Amino acid sequence: MAMNVKPLNADTTFLIDFIPLFAPARASARFPGSFTVLIDPWVTGSSSVWKESFQISHHTTSPCISSLREIPQPDLIIISQDKPDHCHKQTLCTLPADARIRILATPVASKLIRSWKYFTHATIETMQIYNSKNNDSIIRIPIPGYSSFSQGGEVTVTYMPQRMDPTRLHNAIGLTYRAPNSTTTSVNGSVVNLLNLPPSPQDSPMAGNFPDPMNGPNNPMTPPDSPMELDGNSPMFPSREKTISVLYSPHGVAYTAIEPYASSHLAKESALPLTALFHSINTEENPWFMGGVVAVGYPGGAEIIRNLGARYWISAHDEVKDNRGWSVAWIKSRTYSSEEAQQKLDEETKSTVLHQDGKHGTLGPRTQIFRLDVGEQLRIV
Repeated sequence: MAMNVKPLNADTTFLIDFIPLFAPARASARFPGSFTVLIDPWVTGSSSVWKESFQISHHTTSPCISSLREIPQPDLIIISQDKPDHCHKQTLCTLPADARIRILATPVASKLIRSWKYFTHATIETMQIYNSKNNDSIIRIPIPGYSSFSQGGEVTVTYMPQRMDPTRLHNAIGLTYRAPNSTTTSVNGSVVNLLNLPPSPQDSPMAGNFPDPMNGPNNPMTPPDSPMELDGNSPMFPSREKTISVLYSPHGVAYTAIEPYASSHLAKESALPLTALFHSINTEENPWFMGGVVAVGYPGGAEIIRNLGARYWISAHDEVKDNRGWSVAWIKSRTYSSEEAQQKLDEETKSTVLHQDGKHGTLGPRTQIFRLDVGEQLRIV
């Protein structure tokens, strides 16, 4: 498995490319077996709650794009809540009105998007609240196999809101990606494992140009200019790659809201520890009569990592925005530097990690905290 993460703004807009392990390091999201997700796009204009006198926010760091037409259309857009800095009308409406795009949104957000009556051909779906006893509460998106002889992959999306949260700020979106099976069969009956074949030197092959393993040894693939970026912890390349698991919770969420998902779905997928946690590091809090905690920040993210583990913690919703209006007058913030948060996390988790079977142990990979710059790409393999 491989995963590219690119923040499009300094707040919480992320473009995530899930890519098969054997794809070239610079492969585009069009590479066969890949899947691209855009989360909470806000790349133009301001964000206002109710009235500008109540609350209005501006980016203090410019996004790397100003329109969603500047990037290839993703396979999926996820809107994690109805607040305008997550469900941003001006940004979403930079897409063509007739775009055939799939949008998954929380119940209030999906209703809001439909009320705009802007999209004419989009599929706007409401995410159900996850229930471990209801398999339909997990949205499953199939990924075609590389040929009629190989098994397809799958992306899953799960919505987990915190109970007793009238602000609707605190939830988590779970994502898993399982690449198609890399083992296929050639026309002469021999088994071909794509993980053992060198990739084409093309950086971004389209599906139609993908090397066809069905042609057998008469058409060997061209060696790459540089070696693939592979996980050094994997001495062998199995035909079924490890499932990638992502938890996106920019405001934070009570661990009790995600524990059933982790112990059932992620454990069954052997997707623990998490590949990446997207979570705020800084804390923000209003008085109780203004909604209370806005961003749980480091304490909440650390609790998730202590219970689930994660290879990477990617800072989300930590932009110091230009906020104005009387609703933000009482907000109290606690800012952590990346170094401070990393040192604190290392101390707290040095003896506790979670293995793929969901059991705690004493040895495991260190969680790395990243604050990505706008437009910077992190590749995870």
